[in-house]
Amino acid sequence: LTLELGSMAFLAGSGAPNVTDLERGRRPGTLAAFEEFIKLIQHFDVLHMLGPCVEPQDIDNRFRHYAVNRAQLTLSDKFPFIFARGTPQVEDGFEMIRLARGLSEDQFRAGAHCYTVINTNSPRQLDIPMAQGIIDFARAGQVLIITPFCLAGAMAPITVAGALTLQHAEALAGLTLAQIVRPGAPVVYGSFSSNVDMKSGAPAFGTPEHIKATLGAGQLARYTGLPWRSGGGSAANISDVQAAHETQFALWGSVLAGATVCIHAAGWLEGGLSVSLEKLITDVEALQT
Repeated sequence: LTLELGSMAFLAGSGAPNVTDLERGRRPGTLAAFEEFIKLIQHFDVLHMLGPCVEPQDIDNRFRHYAVNRAQLTLSDKFPFIFARGTPQVEDGFEMIRLARGLSEDQFRAGAHCYTVINTNSPRQLDIPMAQGIIDFARAGQVLIITPFCLAGAMAPITVAGALTLQHAEALAGLTLAQIVRPGAPVVYGSFSSNVDMKSGAPAFGTPEHIKATLGAGQLARYTGLPWRSGGGSAANISDVQAAHETQFALWGSVLAGATVCIHAAGWLEGGLSVSLEKLITDVEALQT
């Protein structure tokens, strides 16, 4: 897997607390549901990296990272995701990868074997777990996707230009911290700026503003010379015409903008509150064409 300007990798929807399908309905995420998604992601070649598709809420928080990492390492051979939820959990994840891959400490640090996503706490904040995650991953030479989540009209200025300005400043702050810790640490410029519904305040995706922000982010990333991440997704509640429309527009914006990594490209619903098994399949069909 190569993450550089000019290449493109797609990921399934990530970070959802709930999972849904037509037979079993909408329900809180479980380890079994997480494993189902990992198996599906492994099956489809167009999904290039793993991600925290659904939160396994039936596993105690203290042990959840062990279960998630074990599922990724035993059910797939694709690039795994490690949560930045404090140094002890990060180190546990690194050690599990070293054991699974048969790597020494030096071999692990010499190459990129996993990644994480760092989200800023917009506007203009980087909280302690995220800042520590940047330090831990940079020190170990693992990939950091530093992604401000700037919603125009909520935690960012209402205009696309204003939201992009805030996003760029926050991304550069995180990227700078990584390079201070370890010059040359592998980093990806992150963009996930969109707008909110001005009646409800709910995040919106696949909107004209979302696409414009994605196109602008691509130009900013190329200006810095870094590979960059965009996002797909939909605010629809079920896998319907709205979901297809919003996802298609978000993905088209990412492709036109030349994104290196497109997260939430398949299966994402409700603005990230759920991932859908059916939508994962229909989105994969679109990605494969």
